Parts: sequence; C-alpha cells; structure tokens
Amino acid sequence: MDDSRKEIQSLVREKKGIEEKLISAGGKDYKYLLENCLDLSDIIDEIEDVSIKRSEKRYADISVRIKLSRKARHKVKDLNKFDLWLVKEYEDKHITLEQGKKMGAIIGFLRLNNMEKAKREAEEFYELLEMSERLEIINETLSKKRMGIERSKRSISTQLSGLEWLENEPPPDLEKVGRYDEKTQLMEKLANMWANQVQSLKSTPLEGLLKKMGEERLEQFGFPQIPSEDAESMGAFLRKSNLESKSAEQLYEMTEQNESRLRHTGLDLAGFKQQVVARKGFLSDIMLLRASDFSMIKEGSPLLTYLSRGSEEAQKAVERLAELWKTAEEDEMEWKRAERIGQKKAELAGVKKSALNSSLRELEALEVLLDGKVELEKQEETKKEKGIVESILDFLKP
Repeated sequence: MDDSRKEIQSLVREKKGIEEKLISAGGKDYKYLLENCLDLSDIIDEIEDVSIKRSEKRYADISVRIKLSRKARHKVKDLNKFDLWLVKEYEDKHITLEQGKKMGAIIGFLRLNNMEKAKREAEEFYELLEMSERLEIINETLSKKRMGIERSKRSISTQLSGLEWLENEPPPDLEKVGRYDEKTQLMEKLANMWANQVQSLKSTPLEGLLKKMGEERLEQFGFPQIPSEDAESMGAFLRKSNLESKSAEQLYEMTEQNESRLRHTGLDLAGFKQQVVARKGFLSDIMLLRASDFSMIKEGSPLLTYLSRGSEEAQKAVERLAELWKTAEEDEMEWKRAERIGQKKAELAGVKKSALNSSLRELEALEVLLDGKVELEKQEETKKEKGIVESILDFLKP
C-alpha cells in the first residue's frame, strides 16, 4: 500500500505541475492553445514531408514533380488559412498576442522554406504538446488506479457485510437440519429400491409382467398401458407357444429375426405377428422404462404405498417419512440457512473485520490522494504558517 501511495502522490504532483504550466500558457481553457499547437505541428510535419520528397524526386519524371508542386501550393494555402485563423483565435482570446505573433513568425519561416528555423521557434509549442500527452497518460493511469481502488472497496464492503450477517445470524438448529438430512437419505433409499424394482420388473417374463400390470396398476408408475383384453390374448398366446419365460427384451429380439428362422422353431408365425410383432412398440416402451423421479414424490404418493407393501424395510422408511413430512418445510428452510452459513464461513475463513476496516481506511486515503486534496491541504497549511511567521517578524521589527 505504501508503494501505491508514493506512486499516486508522485503522479498527482506531476499532474498538478503540468496543469499549472498549461494554465499559465493558455489559461483555464488551455485546450484551445493545444489545438492550435497541434495544427501547427501537423502543418510543419506535412510541409517538411513535401520538401523532403521534392528534394528526393528532383530528377524524377515531370508528372511526379508536377504532383509535388501542387502539394506544395496546397500547403502554402494551408499556411494562409492558418495565419487568418490565428487572428480569429487571438480575437476570441484563445491565444495571447505573443503566442499569435510567434506562431505567425513560424508560418513566415515555413513560407521561406526555412524548416530548421521554424522547428526551433516552435520548440515551446512542441513542449506544450508533450506535456499534454504526458498529462493524458497520467490521467489514464490515475483513472485505472481509481477503478482498482473502487473494486477493492466493493470487495471489502461485501466481505464486511458477510461478516456482519454471520454475526447477526443465529446458530443453525441442528435438530431440524438432522431431520432434513434423514428425510433426504430415506428418499434416496426408497428411490434406489424403486429403481431396482423397475429393473427387476423389466427383466420379468412378459407373461408374468402382464398379470402384475393388471393387478397392481403399474401404469400409474410410468409403465406403458395395454388394454386388459390385449394383455389376456397376448398372455394366452405366450403360454400356448411356450414363450411364457421370455422377457419383453427377448421377445423384441425375436421380432427382429427373419421369418424362416422363426418358422424353423415351429412357432405359430401368424399368431406371433398378430400378438407380438404388432405390439413391438409396447415391448420397446418396457425396455426403455426408467424409474420415476423421486424428487417429485410427495406424502401419500401411491408409489410409496406400493413400495411399503413390497418389503418391511421400505414400510419402515415410508412410516418414518410420514413423521418427517410434518416438519418438512421448516426443516428444509433451516437446512438451507445452515448451508448459507457454512458457505459464508468458508468464503470468509481467516478474514478479520479489523483488517478489512484498516484496508478500507487505507483505500479511502488513496482516494483522497487521487483527488489531490492532501496536497491542497498541505499548501493551505504552509500558507497559514508562512503568514503567521511574517506577522511575528513584522511585530518584532523596530
């Protein structure tokens, strides 16, 4: 921070010095003087460029030399325009009489093609332009530093707000947090049970699965629907054809085989086409079946009732869930609050409020330096001290 302070002080001091010199040369609206200096500099450079080319091309083709002569005449016109412009600038009080005369003299040297004398006389105007360029660089550097300071202040303010929030936030209710975690674990457990059961049902022989689908209304849990008459006729065909041990996937694979191979097995091909091939989409739906999204399961869901009938473990889990659902909303809110507290503590691990406040004061002090206020205050104090000393000396005079 000390290095930044010294750099800013140095840049602000340099900036103030340059601005004082520019104001001394061109007043508060010194931009007009700088614009005239820049125009003069451009004219000098352009005329010098034409002069050099004419010298280099003096033995060139006539057409080339004519073009260069035209350019030279145009530059003379530019000189005349600039001469008249200087009169207007003086009348508008954008330049002083002395500056106008000096620029006019430089224009005169350019008309006489005395480039060396013109550039020498223009040195003070070149210096003003250099100061202006340096001032632009300083302003850009100081602007970047200001933006950096503002970013740092925002970051510190955010951290301070976080610390204050943690200080004012009551400790998490661990009982509620524990209940929420238990509910989440039970839901995951039941979700795994259901996923395993779905996988088991998918691999169950289709003839048996059709019975289960009719008895337990599995369509409410995402299984594909089939009319009871179709299910009965399809089951009867599978039993008659000794295919009752085949799963939906195995039967689907059979539909992909050619007819000659199926006929060779002695299968009733017409009946197979009518009862199995015609329901190929139904078989595909069973193969692609996925377990329901358990995050959407609510209290009293038929799926929970179905699972609880399947095993004692599932029944106990569902009964415990019924208890936990009574406080589920407040438990979830407390769990989320505990998560926010934990995240905020992790973000601010090792951060001290006193250190942040100290850094903030240092950054604010740097902002004061950027504004040049410290320098002004010091100057005012110096003037006051000088005034007091002079008063004392006057009093002591005989």
